[in-house]
Amino acid sequence: MTKFQKKALILSSIGFVIGCAIGIFIFIATAGEDFRFSQMSLAEILIGGIYGALGMGGSVSYDVEQWGLLRATLTHLIPALIAFYLMGYLQGWLMPGSTLFWIMTVAWLLVYAAIWLTMYLGWRRKIRKMNEELKALKK
Repeated sequence: MTKFQKKALILSSIGFVIGCAIGIFIFIATAGEDFRFSQMSLAEILIGGIYGALGMGGSVSYDVEQWGLLRATLTHLIPALIAFYLMGYLQGWLMPGSTLFWIMTVAWLLVYAAIWLTMYLGWRRKIRKMNEELKALKK
């Protein structure tokens, strides 16, 4: 197993656990007085785990040095968005063409963009700091 594959597996595993935890939290928060665990709730929790695994595991696309930022972003964004659609459809709350479908798509893209921008600015700041340190070392 390559270092790249190992990193993808580790991140996917962490994402799966986080996705399942979020699924459990949502299940508990929405269960109300009728707190019964069923096959459907288990499926929803596992779907959340799969979604988390795809999101975090897919982030290794940013580690492919030959790819530019646009290609890495699209390689991560498109499967994550498709997984979001599948997750919503399988859980019965996201029907293609509905108003909710478009609202959730826009909301998802806005959250994705906010996270992407935060990460981008953070890395840009770190790179600038490293470049300044390199300049100081050269002097």
